[in-house]
Amino acid sequence: MSRFGGSWRPSLTVGLWVCAIGIGQVAYWPRLPGNAGLASQILLLVGVLWLILFVSGSADTYRGGWRPLVYRLLFPFVFGTCWALASNLKSLEQRLPEDLHGSDQDLTVQVISLPQSAPAVSYFGAPLPAARGYRDVRFRARITAAGDPRFVHQVVQLGWYRMAPDDFAGLRAGSLWQVRARLKQPRGSVNPHTFDYEAWLLEQGIYATGYVRDRDRQPELLAGGEGLDALREGIRDGLGGDGADTYASAPLMRALLLGDRGGIDDSTRGLLQRTGTAHLLAISGLHVGMVAVSFFFVGGLLGRMTGLLSGAPGLFRNPVGLAGAMGLIAAMLYTLVSGAPLSAQRALLMTAVAIMAVILRRRLDSQLGLALALCGVLMWQPLAVLNAGFWLSFIAVAVLLLRFQGRAPVDGLSERKGELQLPERSVRVIFAGLSNNVRSQLAIMVGLLIPSLMIFSGLSLTGLLVNLIAIPWVGLGILPLILLGAALPIEPLSAALWGLADAQLQWLLGFMRGVDEVAPGWLALPVPSIWLAVFGALSCLIWLLPKGLPGRGLAWLLVPVIASSILPFQRALSPYLELSVLDVGQGLAVTAVTDEHALVFDTGAATAAGWSAGKTVVAPYLRALGRETVDQLIVSHGDRDHAGGVAGLAEQIGVAESYSPGRLGRRLAGILPEGTASKRCAAGESESLGSLTLTWLWPEVETGHAAVFPRLSGEENDHSCVALLQWSDVRILLTGDISSRVEQRLARQYPDLSPVDVLIAPHHGSRTSSSEVFIQWAQPAKVVFSSGHRHHFGHPHQDVVARYSQFGSELFSTADMGAVQFVWPLGNAPADTICARDAGRFWLTDGAARLCD
Repeated sequence: MSRFGGSWRPSLTVGLWVCAIGIGQVAYWPRLPGNAGLASQILLLVGVLWLILFVSGSADTYRGGWRPLVYRLLFPFVFGTCWALASNLKSLEQRLPEDLHGSDQDLTVQVISLPQSAPAVSYFGAPLPAARGYRDVRFRARITAAGDPRFVHQVVQLGWYRMAPDDFAGLRAGSLWQVRARLKQPRGSVNPHTFDYEAWLLEQGIYATGYVRDRDRQPELLAGGEGLDALREGIRDGLGGDGADTYASAPLMRALLLGDRGGIDDSTRGLLQRTGTAHLLAISGLHVGMVAVSFFFVGGLLGRMTGLLSGAPGLFRNPVGLAGAMGLIAAMLYTLVSGAPLSAQRALLMTAVAIMAVILRRRLDSQLGLALALCGVLMWQPLAVLNAGFWLSFIAVAVLLLRFQGRAPVDGLSERKGELQLPERSVRVIFAGLSNNVRSQLAIMVGLLIPSLMIFSGLSLTGLLVNLIAIPWVGLGILPLILLGAALPIEPLSAALWGLADAQLQWLLGFMRGVDEVAPGWLALPVPSIWLAVFGALSCLIWLLPKGLPGRGLAWLLVPVIASSILPFQRALSPYLELSVLDVGQGLAVTAVTDEHALVFDTGAATAAGWSAGKTVVAPYLRALGRETVDQLIVSHGDRDHAGGVAGLAEQIGVAESYSPGRLGRRLAGILPEGTASKRCAAGESESLGSLTLTWLWPEVETGHAAVFPRLSGEENDHSCVALLQWSDVRILLTGDISSRVEQRLARQYPDLSPVDVLIAPHHGSRTSSSEVFIQWAQPAKVVFSSGHRHHFGHPHQDVVARYSQFGSELFSTADMGAVQFVWPLGNAPADTICARDAGRFWLTDGAARLCD
């Protein structure tokens, strides 16, 4: 920005920033007006008007006035808004129509991703002894031919369950198949403080999800893999897979090179998270930049060596030219091989600009380069702002530019270059590099502090120390070797390079384990409020400003911000109860959180591929509330959709006590953390947890010689724990999967039960439960059905919904509303009801009336 003639003129950099803001802000609109065609026409009109104004007012460019403000501020913002509006509307329109949800389609598809597989399991999670060698596989494919022309060229995310070994051998990236698939609208669970899978599907341009129906029609392999996808598959084969890894660090090598993180075990993932190095597994701008720097350095050495030879080509006689060419080619190759994620595209664009500036000996405006990259990435993918990696990547780059732009070389090294002898100059160069590395990591840690709290609900206490070693080691010493090994066709040489990279990764992991053993690792913190986040971000920004600017001392305001996130007084000062029925698809997970304690009733399902509702939904939600321990975990019974997430939850958060029916506790004992007290839920007993009272109504246990269940395994639906949860005057009935048989026994056994405020509907609203006798007995004011969207089980059944409606209960369904939350303050105030799909995002609802009104 500059001043000329007394009037302010925005620069090109400002215009690009404004355009990027215009693009990004549309992603947070609650609804998108119009359609893609109309938005495109408006976009064209804005472009024409901008050209007319620019040509007619070109003389005002240097005089100032209002025209530069219009076409460098207003028009970029309007243009960016219209561009994003047209693109996002097109993305919504390119999703499977509602009337085709659940339909079977005969398709010809080409696999465009690296297939991810795991040993096949049955629906309820039991292994299939007769299916050894069978796999459950997930992959992305592009439709090349279909009976309905609307499907052609669309991208779908498919699963192939219990896939035969012969078919699995042919399912490779780039291969062409003819299959029958059942397609569904791209949809995901919606919960507070957790990953928005539905937004990710929209961002990735997924037309539909679904699975291959090989029982209806045998899939046919039409052609093997070819092209870039086949090349990536070949590299993965060279590094091993499916339990036959060639190198000890093969899963990490595949993650660093290909972005394939499927084979990394949970212990390694946990170690990387605690040491703050999990970002190294994601293909990011850091990786692309490091590859470019490494090969730029190698190219410079080769240029100097070959330039000494007579008759060398002009490029080889110019060390900078060869270095730049090698750095750019290596960055492009790495971006392609890694699958070209958005972060790598951004880094490649910035790297290309920087290298061309060095080759052409032009001064590069780093702010302009960052603005160009930001605007370019958002024009390519306007929904990139929904990706956490987008924010972390750009914020990290912006922090480094802000912290170091305009800084003089350390210790005046450049000015004294001619005065220093070679040994002293080498020492000073090394010292300067180390100093800049420490300052860079410290600046990035401060700059990403608030985003990390908002996204990950915590931070690593050892991240600064470990990253000082890990980032340059991986970027300059390990990643280039992995890339060179993939690029060289000579197998002994590539194997030697990969072996050297493998050894270094093992050494690096050993260093991380040593740090993790002697120093505290991950510190989980509650998600700060919006005002606390803004206050903390301003403090970080002030701290990052160059030294000498007035007011930098205000950065110490960051200390109370961090303290307020850690200390107990951040929690509510007055008692409250927050009941959340989380959206875990066809399953159940309920949390009851007070100002002092946290209780969990069931943990949702888990899959063979490694997804766990306990790990990805329940634990992040509790951590965002500042809870590191579940005081009471109740597992109603052993079905996978209720108990499957126990292991995932226990990996992420502590469990003080567990309750389960019959002998189920013995099976869970091997999953829960050591020291967890295991108890049985038994009718007639009560438990207190601070202001919460838990009264067990079912199951009955052996009394004398009579027993309702002589061999109570705890695995069957009718073995489910049924509990009445009370807080102040609030009454909540938790029922598991009981059938009408148990419902009638409860009505006879507890005839004087007072009406309940909230009922978690038995068995997800199955037709075999929620009998009229039960409804009249419980008299629920509110009923919540926890079920999957348009699941083949058809929960909740229409007859059940009709019975509750006839009684006058207020009905909620996680399938339609996402997570449903009820918040009661102490006193007689009614509960605040919140539905996750009311979050004000255009891809969650069609902008109609709020779901929880």
